Amino acid sequence: MHSDLFSLFGFDLQMYGLMMAIGFVLCYCLARRLARLTGRDPGEVDTLIMVAAIGGVIGARAVYVWQNWGREFAGDPLAAFALWRGGLVFYGGFVVATLGIVVYGLLRREPLRRLLDFCVVFVPLGHAFGRVGCFFHGCCFGGVGGGAIGVRFPQGSPAWQRQVAEGLIGPYAPQALPVWPTQLIEAAGCAVLFVALWWLYRTRRRFVGLCCGVYAVAYAALRFLGECLRDDPRGAFYLGLSFSQWVSVGLLAIGIAFLTMAYPEREHGTEDSQ
Repeated sequence: MHSDLFSLFGFDLQMYGLMMAIGFVLCYCLARRLARLTGRDPGEVDTLIMVAAIGGVIGARAVYVWQNWGREFAGDPLAAFALWRGGLVFYGGFVVATLGIVVYGLLRREPLRRLLDFCVVFVPLGHAFGRVGCFFHGCCFGGVGGGAIGVRFPQGSPAWQRQVAEGLIGPYAPQALPVWPTQLIEAAGCAVLFVALWWLYRTRRRFVGLCCGVYAVAYAALRFLGECLRDDPRGAFYLGLSFSQWVSVGLLAIGIAFLTMAYPEREHGTEDSQ
C-alpha cells in the first residue's frame, strides 16, 4: 500500500508503473513460449504485443480521463498524460487493443478468431499485475467490510480520503476503516483465468473461438460482481449500474456468442502442430 518506490533525477518511480512493466515483460516472454509450443511464429509476438500495449494504454487512459474530467483534469488538462500517476480503465484499453489486433489480423489475412484466441490468453495475466499495482497505489478500493481479509489503507490514501469525506472517520485518523481488497480479489481471479486459458489453448485450440468465449464470460462475471464491492468514486452510469458493469453485460453476450460458434478445425492442414 505504498505507491512511491523512489525518486531518480526528479522522476518518481511508482509501484503501479513497475507492476505494469513486469506484467508486460512476462506476457511477452510467455507469449513467445506459447507461440513456439503451438507452431506459431514467435517473431509475430513482437508486433502483436506492441499493438496491444499501445492501444491498451491509449484506450484505458482515454476512458479514465473522460470519466474523471471534471474532478481531476478540467483544471490541469496536461495531467491526462501523466500515466505514471495511475488512472486507467481496463475496458477502454481492452476495446482499443482488440481493435488494433483485429486490424492487424485483417492486414495479415489471418482468421480473426484464431488470432484472438492466442492473444486473449495473456490479457488476464497482464491485468492481474495491473490490479496488484492498483492495490499498492490505493485506487479501485472496495467498500467498508471484508471481514478477515479487510484491508486498512493508510492516512492520505484514496480510501481514507473517501471515508473522511463521508464522515466515517475523522480527518486525523491514522488509517481507513477495513475495506474489501477488490484489487487483489480481481488479480487472483485473473491469475486463475490465465492458467485456464493457457491450458485450453494448448489442448483445445482447434475449437476456434473457445478461448475468446471462455475469457469473455468468465471475466465479465468476475468484473460485474467485483464492481458490487467497490467504493471508489465512479458514479452510476445507467439504471444504477456502473459503466464497467454495462460493458460486462455486453462482454458476456459476446462471450456466449463465441462459445456457441466455437467449432473444431479440420485436423489436416489447419490445426497448429504440437
